[in-house]
Amino acid sequence: MNRPKPGALPAERPTPLPRRTVLAAGVAAGAAAAVTAVPRPAAAATGSTAAPAPGPLAVTSPDARLALTLALDSSGTPTYTITADGIPVVPPSPLGLSLDDADFTTGLTVTDPGRVRRVPVRYSLRQGKVAHVRKTAAERTVTLANKRGLAVQLLLWAGDEGVAFRLRFPENGSGDGVTRTVTAEATGLTLTVPADGGAQFTQPYTPTSPKYQEWYVPRAHHTTPTLGTATTSTGGASFPLLARTTAQDGASWWVLAGESGMDGSYPACHLRQPALNSDSTQATYSIAFPTDDEALGHLGPGTPQVNGSWQTPWRFVALATDPARLADTTIATDLAEPSAVTDTSWIRPGAAAFSWLTAPTSPTSLEQTLRWFDLAQTMGWPYALVDAKWDTMTDAAGDRIPLERLVDEAEQRGIRLFLWYNSAGENNDATANTPRDLIADPATRRATFRRLRDLGIAGVKADGWQSDKQQLVARQRDLLEDAARYRLHVVLHNTTVPRGWDRTYPHLLGVEAGIASEYYANTKPYADQIPEQTTIAALTRNAVGAFDYGTTLLAPYVYAANRRRTTDAHELALTVVYQSGFNGFADGPDSYLAQPAAVRELLSTVPVAWDETRHLAADPGSHVVVARRKGRTWYVAGVNGRTTSIAPGLDSTAAGYTAPVGEARQLTVDLHDLGIRHGATAQLFADASTTDATLRTATVRGRRFTLDTAPFGGFLLVIRPS
Repeated sequence: MNRPKPGALPAERPTPLPRRTVLAAGVAAGAAAAVTAVPRPAAAATGSTAAPAPGPLAVTSPDARLALTLALDSSGTPTYTITADGIPVVPPSPLGLSLDDADFTTGLTVTDPGRVRRVPVRYSLRQGKVAHVRKTAAERTVTLANKRGLAVQLLLWAGDEGVAFRLRFPENGSGDGVTRTVTAEATGLTLTVPADGGAQFTQPYTPTSPKYQEWYVPRAHHTTPTLGTATTSTGGASFPLLARTTAQDGASWWVLAGESGMDGSYPACHLRQPALNSDSTQATYSIAFPTDDEALGHLGPGTPQVNGSWQTPWRFVALATDPARLADTTIATDLAEPSAVTDTSWIRPGAAAFSWLTAPTSPTSLEQTLRWFDLAQTMGWPYALVDAKWDTMTDAAGDRIPLERLVDEAEQRGIRLFLWYNSAGENNDATANTPRDLIADPATRRATFRRLRDLGIAGVKADGWQSDKQQLVARQRDLLEDAARYRLHVVLHNTTVPRGWDRTYPHLLGVEAGIASEYYANTKPYADQIPEQTTIAALTRNAVGAFDYGTTLLAPYVYAANRRRTTDAHELALTVVYQSGFNGFADGPDSYLAQPAAVRELLSTVPVAWDETRHLAADPGSHVVVARRKGRTWYVAGVNGRTTSIAPGLDSTAAGYTAPVGEARQLTVDLHDLGIRHGATAQLFADASTTDATLRTATVRGRRFTLDTAPFGGFLLVIRPS
């Protein structure tokens, strides 16, 4: 059998970063020791009177439209402001943090204002919205000191799509090696509440077992949350946050807030419940840490444990007057560490046959699994994903199937395998979901990955992380680094949202962290909410990284009590609306092979990695239209998720339950900005009078297409040059 050659990570990253400290679970929080002052200019030495701050310190985007400004008030309390064309869009917002033995939230002075410098932002992505990023940004490092003379650097960054900042703490002078606790962050995002309340889209944060699988709009009262509305979880809100606010001049703006650049020296953070000011004209969203009882109480505290040189993640805010334009941003990867993989030639984004959703027991049955292997071969998909409990697989006679047999069956069909693994370890209690305890311990993980490489396995799906704690973030990075050494692709499930890792780890093809098609595999009518959820997730979750949704369920249901509400054209459109370098097609052989030839051809050839992406129209909760280009072919897709009424309960057998109601609407596609000219050939998959999709072929003769979509409908337009 043909086996891939071993890969290797570079000895050092392309750019130097503070060293990452992975802490053992037994490290005590709040170690009693004094932080040693970092040498700095004598004028600001401890006990002396520092020079006043030289006024607000700003960094401006290359196009001169956006500015991020740091200011200190008379008490030395820092705030930041974001302006667009000189008009404040984000009013003064809090900044800073506290350690167990030092405070950096007040009493600060500027010791070095730094200088603004232009920095190139140039990189390529193996999978994502775009293939190549070529732009510039402006950056400034401001050094501050607290009352005790302890130094902190504030990195300010501005690009044409948004701004970002992070706090960096240089290695303390004594090198005492003491671990300290970040007890709290003051950092937050303050937004002005419009007269109509604005809009707030964020997944509630589950405080004990965060999977990032929550609904943006609560079903019980089905109203778009306004700014400052508490989420339905005591844990607060998750990144990313999409919000509609108002600038100082009254203009409407959309902001997308998130994190990037997690290097393992800090946990993944989320947001506290928003706090309204006294007259409810402003809402502040403050940084929150994971809870101690995440990961079943294992793997250390939720608060950051730091020593040596360390830094917070980048906190970014992208801004636009149109949510469609905002969804095009690459700011999450712009701020991320460069690729940690030098040779990326082995990385192959692609589609897969995925059996678990429609046949949950299939991974334990050789005969069922082989049906999906045959499906992948027929459809021309390079991969098949064998999900949980594959290690217990037997044949019809009850004989256990060794992994080598599965690999041989796959190779005979010209496909390669992704295998499911439980990430635990001690971080989840899903003990029945195996294989388990093979990828948590470093030595065991490397031995496992070495075997998979030698067998020719393409990748792993690592599931069940369910915590944002610092040690789990570090463990995921370690897993990604080990996977690169053994040339294994990775998909992550039940985990935090991607925070720039699409760039740093290009073999990370997809991350779940959202309500995905797996919610069809339930006896409760979750499907009622999926059309609306899609129009929000495409602008929030997928805006910050690849989303492994598992598209295109064409069967009417998996369980009769949870019927699919979307039309077939809507489901076909999801192959383009959602982006992931790994698309595990969620339906079964009988469904896909019964489709018309044109549909099968589409599903066989639709790309998973794109050269260019442009969102053409969007209104979260209503509709999304996106155009993605591969080579010279444009794929333009739209979905209608507008939901006018929905039953508040999740019992479809209860008296009074009714199916959700949507509304038909027209979606207009402007082709001019895509460079498409008269004479191009367009293949249109659109709504028919029933849930079926109808196919039309046309020649582009005008600038605009206006398409009628059914309630919960959609379309997919494939445009090839003449």
